Amino acid sequence: MIYFFTWNSDYLIREQVKAWKDKFVTKFWDFNLLHIKSIESVNNNFLVENITSTSFLAEKKLIIIDLEEKLSDDKQNFLLKILDKIPEENIVLFNSINPDKRNKLYKELKKNAELKEYNNKDEQDIKLILSKKYWNKITPSWINTIIAYKSWNLNKIVSEIDKLSILFNKIDSKEIIDNIVPELEESIFQVIDDILNKKIINSISKIDLILNDTSVYAFYNNLLANLRTSLYIIKLKHIGKNTADIWKILNLWNRAFLINKRYSINYSEIEKLYINLVWLDKKMKSWKLNWTEEKDFRFELEKIILS
Repeated sequence: MIYFFTWNSDYLIREQVKAWKDKFVTKFWDFNLLHIKSIESVNNNFLVENITSTSFLAEKKLIIIDLEEKLSDDKQNFLLKILDKIPEENIVLFNSINPDKRNKLYKELKKNAELKEYNNKDEQDIKLILSKKYWNKITPSWINTIIAYKSWNLNKIVSEIDKLSILFNKIDSKEIIDNIVPELEESIFQVIDDILNKKIINSISKIDLILNDTSVYAFYNNLLANLRTSLYIIKLKHIGKNTADIWKILNLWNRAFLINKRYSINYSEIEKLYINLVWLDKKMKSWKLNWTEEKDFRFELEKIILS
């Protein structure tokens, strides 16, 4: 039997693989289980021997194969040759996160394996997973906060909740704020919120905290990218586009919540801010600025925001 677990949720796929391993070991023991975590580094003779031979002492054998994102043609061709040589007693479970649908192996597995897709479509899917898993640990309102802090990365969110669960019976705002460091993207969202609501001193304070651990150039590039999204949203609202049109035009996925935000800044003000920030990048890349150190770039960046 051949199974193929795939799609975009690394967390859900790993959870299902772990569940299969646990259930199999309970029934058939661990010496009938082989988990190959890097197929490219494994010798083909070893693969043939283990995939095509049955267990000597048990009814079933489980071989789990994690497929790398970029699988070589040689390894794909080899696997394709042995798929039809897998005995009925063996269970071969392939799994792959965000596979390249053009690959020969992907097409063959999709056609002939039992396919199971694990997909996080949006923030609501992540909330449902977390609410079900941690219903007695964290309330839905604070699930939203931790999702934002970890930028919708389900693996990181689960890791943080598990760590907090060791220390606290219930996870509330204080536990999250005091113990979890927001991802750079979330920190930048907070800075942008302050800037667009003209809370400039607050934004500068947050920038100072971020730059304690982050290069000013990395921060600047992320700020520009996320501010561009807010600019486009405000621009589209300015010309009369509705929420559905904006979501579709910008392909916002889990950032759809940005459409409904209200700011103190108007369109001409955010456009001017964005142009000034782009000008700073242009000046730097064309060597028209007289300084080269990070502290100088930081000064110019904060001067633009203050203006």
